[in-house]
Amino acid sequence: MASRKSDNTAADVNALIQEVLRESYKETTEDLRFYAEKVRYFNQCKKAIRDYLAALRDYKARIVSGARERGVSLCSDDEKDLAEIAKLIRQNSRAYKVGELEHALCIPNRVPTADADSLEKVEAEIKRWEERLNSLGDDAQLANVDLQNILQKQQQTLQMMSNISKMLHDTAMSVIRKIGG
Repeated sequence: MASRKSDNTAADVNALIQEVLRESYKETTEDLRFYAEKVRYFNQCKKAIRDYLAALRDYKARIVSGARERGVSLCSDDEKDLAEIAKLIRQNSRAYKVGELEHALCIPNRVPTADADSLEKVEAEIKRWEERLNSLGDDAQLANVDLQNILQKQQQTLQMMSNISKMLHDTAMSVIRKIGG
């Protein structure tokens, strides 16, 4: 009867080890989902800002092209040239579709913003959004590193589960061989 009790204890230890490893794997999987969602969010934010930047750059190109067609100097301080550039800016401004994510990122609903009345202000807005994109890129890179670390932790857990299972199997086979022979 004593040997029977030790067999149950051994089986319980095996089951306990397997359960602990299974729970660890589940928690790691939840962490993995969290970090994957975080990376996805940052990627969506970067895409939204890149799209707005593309619209700003396209807008600037239209202004420069329109000024060139009208013979307006972009480098001149002449009042006539500045007035013509301001006119081009007003004529080419347009609405920009803003969804929930863009709204949360404070992306304006027009290209360019209403206060952009000169080419310098358009260029300043482009520079500001480029800096914002670079900052967001740093955050996204950190989230990617976190995701890689969690993935590595999950792989280590799987490897540990495999090693323990093999060790338990080898031990059981060794006991069976000793009994049989």
